Amino acid sequence: MTFLFFSGVLSKKYVIGSRPLTLPVKINSGLLFGLYGMILMNYSFPVGPHVISDMRHLTVVVIGVYMGWLPALLCSVVLGIGRIALYGWSPAALIACLGMLVVGLLCAYISTFSWSRLFKMNMMNLVSMAVIFVTLSLNLDNMTTVMRYYPTQLIISVIACLFLYVITEHIDSSNVLFAQLEKRATTDHLTQLNNLRQFEWSLHNEMAGAKLRSENLSLLSIDIDHFKLVNDTYGHAAGDEVLRDLGKILLAQARPIGIVSRNGGEEFTVLLPNCSSALAIATAEKIRKAVQANVFKLPALSQKKLRITVSIGAATYPADTEATETENALVELADKALYQAKNSGRNKVCSASVLELRPAHIVER
Repeated sequence: MTFLFFSGVLSKKYVIGSRPLTLPVKINSGLLFGLYGMILMNYSFPVGPHVISDMRHLTVVVIGVYMGWLPALLCSVVLGIGRIALYGWSPAALIACLGMLVVGLLCAYISTFSWSRLFKMNMMNLVSMAVIFVTLSLNLDNMTTVMRYYPTQLIISVIACLFLYVITEHIDSSNVLFAQLEKRATTDHLTQLNNLRQFEWSLHNEMAGAKLRSENLSLLSIDIDHFKLVNDTYGHAAGDEVLRDLGKILLAQARPIGIVSRNGGEEFTVLLPNCSSALAIATAEKIRKAVQANVFKLPALSQKKLRITVSIGAATYPADTEATETENALVELADKALYQAKNSGRNKVCSASVLELRPAHIVER
């Protein structure tokens, strides 16, 4: 149980089945649970000359159910080697080692079936206990001695397996809730882009990195032209649809380096690490043209279609700001450039590098 809770802490951001496992994750998890099994061997009890009994096979069962066949195999290999390394070489140790490898192969095979996790765990446990029965019989060569210990071990193993299932499912459910809360805290619910809080965190980190590495950092401040008319004419549901589609356009055009956020209402930002002023303006123009060319469909209004435009303000650190200034200065300059784009006719890109540094006349967005 302690091992499982410790693993749950290590995998706090991992949710079972949320995404394919990478090879390093599989290898590390298999080796880690192999280590757990070796620790369990220190709680073994002797049942005969050079023969011990314990619950180490449950580490193979758990990792096989939740992480797949490769970790189960790796875990069994570690346990087989550990059996000989910890207790020395003997015919009994070799049989136990081979038995653990067979357990790993069988658990790996069962893990490939599309059964429920509870059913797979119980099946793996029972199959493993069958292999353990064979290894005990070969090592002890005395069925009376085997039956003196094996029924107790089988009962404990079944009960322990059920306990482990409950605990592991609880840990996984906790990780799911943690991932959901973390996503809600950093993600805009409508567009699934970064929200204002995540934007501020990203800006702070990227600014610190830009200063440290003496790199550029550009910011695009984007606002939909006359968005209030969209809501007033077609309703807020249509406006939400436009915002969602615009978010997709921004993601597509800002890749691969752009960090896209919705800062509120119809206001969006694109953070461009290690991006010069010229490249930022070119990216902004690409976004503006893509939005202007896009036909926004409104499914709720009998396939009604509309077009929108955006105004964009661009600012770059350190070209447009003092090297000692904070990220707030970059935001203010990008906003001033945005207001300049609004004031000069909308559907434009304005750069802080050519902006007159005087209070901008703020127009209705």
